Amino acid sequence: MAPSGVSNTALLAGRYRVLRRLGEGGMASVLLATDEFLGRPVAVKRLPTGSPEEALARFRREARLGASLNHPNIVSIYDSLVDEDAVLIVMEYVEGRSLEEMLRDGPLRPEAAMPILAQVAEALDHAHEQGVIHRDVKPSNVLIRPDGVAKLADLGIATATDATAITSSESVIGTLAYIAPERLDGETDHAAADVYALAALAYEALSGERAQRGETPAEIVNRAATGPPPDLRHDWPEAPLEAAAALRDGLSPAPEQRPSTAGQLARRLASALGQPAADPDRAPAVTERVPAPIGDFDRSDGPALRRAGSNRRRLAAAALAGAALLLGFVLAIGLDGGSEPAKQTGAAKPRTADNRPATTTTTTTEISTVESAPSPGSSGGVEAPGASGAALNDQGYALIQAGRYDEAIPVLQRAVESFPEGTSDANYAYALFNLGNALRLAGRANEAIPILEQRLQFPNQRGTVQRELELAYAEAGLSGGKPGKSGEAGKSGKHGESDD
Repeated sequence: MAPSGVSNTALLAGRYRVLRRLGEGGMASVLLATDEFLGRPVAVKRLPTGSPEEALARFRREARLGASLNHPNIVSIYDSLVDEDAVLIVMEYVEGRSLEEMLRDGPLRPEAAMPILAQVAEALDHAHEQGVIHRDVKPSNVLIRPDGVAKLADLGIATATDATAITSSESVIGTLAYIAPERLDGETDHAAADVYALAALAYEALSGERAQRGETPAEIVNRAATGPPPDLRHDWPEAPLEAAAALRDGLSPAPEQRPSTAGQLARRLASALGQPAADPDRAPAVTERVPAPIGDFDRSDGPALRRAGSNRRRLAAAALAGAALLLGFVLAIGLDGGSEPAKQTGAAKPRTADNRPATTTTTTTEISTVESAPSPGSSGGVEAPGASGAALNDQGYALIQAGRYDEAIPVLQRAVESFPEGTSDANYAYALFNLGNALRLAGRANEAIPILEQRLQFPNQRGTVQRELELAYAEAGLSGGKPGKSGEAGKSGKHGESDD
């Protein structure tokens, strides 16, 4: 079925024979057509010329930015033209499924998720090198062919690095669950925002749940801007510690704390999951395309620059969240004009034998909810009243990362003591490791040894714990461990344990 005003056999621009409709949003439609000149299938995105000027400008920008990028993991733009009553973008037709459709069957195993995420990361890094920020990285914009090639689609709201993220109507452009907090403060778009979105995409691909959730848009914004980054282990308890750490860094409210490139995030995550990493020095393959003379495009000459974060940005984002309900916070989602896809509720899911979430059928709501541990606060390790063991562990880990080992020790001791005797809670194991790590880094290796030996009784991440124990033995001058690095050189990865 073709959209209103276009027959199933219509010939667009005297060249593109419509076969069927692929999708349709509030204003634009996407058609499958045959290019009768070249005899190949193409996707034609069509926007009526009577559409609002802002939509038309965004549509033309998509064509220009898309044509400026040439990468095997980005959907190619072949042509841009005006038909009788519509503006057309002719692009590569990608046969297959979107990542959003794949995730309806449940989360992906690491060996299935990482090749997709690595390809998306390569696409983003290429775009950033050309001075283009995507701004709408989400599962529905990742298309996967039957041969496993992933393509990043929909540059409808992409922008050059010197463009603004706020439209004239003061609407934030993007999809809320994947928007970096600094964009809500009106910051100029930079590569770090796409890295954040890739981390959110990876979190969802691996756990089956969105990283940022809430009952209202304001709640989602507030959590993203002021709360601690979400922990993958909350939705996938058996996730490797370093995988959770990589995504926590990628989802940090502060852009300067995120990996510097999308590829860096993907490689770190692949290493943590025991998957082959993409070669950072491999030159991307060049795909064939038909150049289209669609006008000049002013973009930056070098890699996208990143701006350092600040307390002002995060406070402003939080203020925006509070004002959102009063000011009618509006989220524009490209040209789709639709709402966020339905998600499962935050109820606990049954899990498979390897403890990954199993696919279930539940009542859906527009935005899923989840209970989270209390925020550890922002006062540099001051215990919040009634803080949970998990939150105390987060505080202690933050102090370790800041090099404040002596201050971290009592916080982590309280974290360990907060769990009941005989507990098998994963957060208890994390707190034990971080306490042992802090003791060793503070020069108290003798005290670290029994803590780490206790942590070794837990079944996960034993190799990492054993290496930390060997360092403690070596620094204590005791037999039983291999000589190891000391001091800062032995400092563990994000959130404590790592997989090298």
